[in-house]
Amino acid sequence: MLEFRKISVEDRERLLPLLREKDRGCEYTFSNIYLYRNFYDTNVAYHKDSAVVMFGRTGAYLMPLGRDDLTQTVEQLPAGPDGTRRFVCITKDDTVALTDAFGSRVVSVTAQVDGEYVYRSSDLADLPGKKYHSKRNHCSRFERLYPDWSFEMIGPENISEAAAMNAAWYAGMEGSEDDLRADSASSAGSLCQFEKLGLTGALLRVDGKVIAWCCGEEIAQGSFCTHVEKAEREFDGAYSVINREFAKVLRDRYEYINREDDAGDEGLRRTKMSYEPVYILEKNTVIIR
Repeated sequence: MLEFRKISVEDRERLLPLLREKDRGCEYTFSNIYLYRNFYDTNVAYHKDSAVVMFGRTGAYLMPLGRDDLTQTVEQLPAGPDGTRRFVCITKDDTVALTDAFGSRVVSVTAQVDGEYVYRSSDLADLPGKKYHSKRNHCSRFERLYPDWSFEMIGPENISEAAAMNAAWYAGMEGSEDDLRADSASSAGSLCQFEKLGLTGALLRVDGKVIAWCCGEEIAQGSFCTHVEKAEREFDGAYSVINREFAKVLRDRYEYINREDDAGDEGLRRTKMSYEPVYILEKNTVIIR
């Protein structure tokens, strides 16, 4: 059996090349795995050139990473009380790999509802054509209301301001206590360990005050994932503008931007769909006996 231990920031160097071999979505980025480690009781095990991430809280695994034999790796994973192993956030390609490898031992394949919205970076940056007319108007209105707005990348000189704005944003939030606590800890943690986690981020100012910030990281070559995007609610259009300006920075290096799922929120779903995703990254839960 593989020996699992709590994941630490020192695992980044070893895990990163494995995570970036394929674009499997936001759950397969190191900062997401690491920053939610306490909420999900996240552990990792290594075997030769492979690694497996396990969520102790739910007793589930991500898709095994690396090039070792898939069947042999899965056989070494501890099974649950019912003798099965549950894999979550499994892409269509990885679902095929698991079903091909285990055949009749696959108990079930269930579609998850948390698909991730993927966009062309050039679309988010330029907002071209009729379909983005309302988005361009939204940005223009913000620029008229706040003519002294400015945009800058996050670095050592301004990260404390982003952290202060982030804390104030969560102070005014309502929601599920556990989910909100986990989300808040993840956002704050991303700023506390910004450089160690290799994150890229930006902020928006009005009258010199930080009113929005965002950050994310590379998923795989050509794809970037925006993990966090927060803006003060009273500044209408702030989300639209920071999304546009951050995309302008990213588009020379990344063809696609993954803006994660909609957390089951209908309003957020409509907003994400209104930006015309190229596709929605669908995921399955696969249970193997």
